[in-house]
Amino acid sequence: MVNNGLPIHIGAALLGHSNLQTTRGYVAVFDDDVVRHYQQFLSRRRGLRPAEEYRPVTDEEWTEFEAHFDKRKVELGSCGRPYATPCAHEHACIRCPSLHVNPTMLFRLDALEADLLARRDHAEQQHWFGELEGLDLTLDHLRRKRDQTRRLAVTIEQARDRPPAR
Repeated sequence: MVNNGLPIHIGAALLGHSNLQTTRGYVAVFDDDVVRHYQQFLSRRRGLRPAEEYRPVTDEEWTEFEAHFDKRKVELGSCGRPYATPCAHEHACIRCPSLHVNPTMLFRLDALEADLLARRDHAEQQHWFGELEGLDLTLDHLRRKRDQTRRLAVTIEQARDRPPAR
């Protein structure tokens, strides 16, 4: 359904998924698909509204729209924040619920954890209790992201191993 134009959040609701990550495990969403779905959505919406309410998209607007998706690409994967919204977490991605970690970057989460643990040890030695609190929070988020990404990787792998539906 999603690959044929249904927005992923609606597909998730129809399938009874309480988490979009579950649905993403079954659907491959690529930037080209997002753009195509957006264009289909606009066409359907414009078909329901008076034509005089709409004007053609300018080259500048289209460039800005495409640039949004380029800005969503981060080291660990991609940021799922909505179009035309700034990063609410000032690029502290590990703590951000919008970060979608690419399973190929699990090794990077392990390296980040090792660095955070070393920083935590130093903060503990210096009695920087505020720093300890922040580092512990970041470590909790990192570990949840890693567990979530591992579950997603297993789901994707299982989907690949399943014979196609007939």
